[in-house]
Amino acid sequence: MPKLFIPANPDRLSKVFWGCYFERSVKRHFQRCLVTGEEHLQPTLVRDSSAPYPTIIVCTHGSWWDAAVTIVMSLRTYNLDAYGLMEHRQLAKYRFFSRIGMFSVIRENARSALSSLQYAASLLRGSDRILWMFPQGTLISQETAIIECEAGIAILAKMLGTVRIVPLALRYEVLRNKKPTCWAAFGEPLLIDWTPASTIAQVTGKVSHALTILSTNVRNDAINENDASYRSFI
Repeated sequence: MPKLFIPANPDRLSKVFWGCYFERSVKRHFQRCLVTGEEHLQPTLVRDSSAPYPTIIVCTHGSWWDAAVTIVMSLRTYNLDAYGLMEHRQLAKYRFFSRIGMFSVIRENARSALSSLQYAASLLRGSDRILWMFPQGTLISQETAIIECEAGIAILAKMLGTVRIVPLALRYEVLRNKKPTCWAAFGEPLLIDWTPASTIAQVTGKVSHALTILSTNVRNDAINENDASYRSFI
């Protein structure tokens, strides 16, 4: 691994402490947090070491709050055995994140980024672990109409051979309350089975399209206050 690489080093007590910490923080700052599409997490929520293929949850990234909300989902709402990539600069500054499953990536350095993806593949291969990814690579306004993912998600899919990719769209709206509401929606999983005909561009496009459609649907639900299919998880 690269010299600057920071591996994940999770432990149960850290997950409990920081899960509670971020849950309290989200509760203080949000009116409520809503989620729909939880059925698409199955069989992710069923712990089974003989899981047929690994799962990656790919999430839109339009706010600083995305990290806090997904940590709450992972550690408190669904109690996942999960890992995630984090910019090296930020993880070096906030090392406690490695104790809840984060490991570093330097996106600007192709060799380092590839090593981080290889590390992710080694964590997922042959296990029922989950990987969280923000495949856009950086914060981009939630009003962006077209989600464009970087190639990392497809490269990781190629490394794994077969992978289940679950899209998640997040959105934040302030309408009738002083505090914002978080809207979260899981979408239909993409089962990527890499073949000789598969390409990086093809898989990246599939993930980008899935997140674009899901993000548009969540935007419409939030603007129209259509929460009939959602439940509160905060």
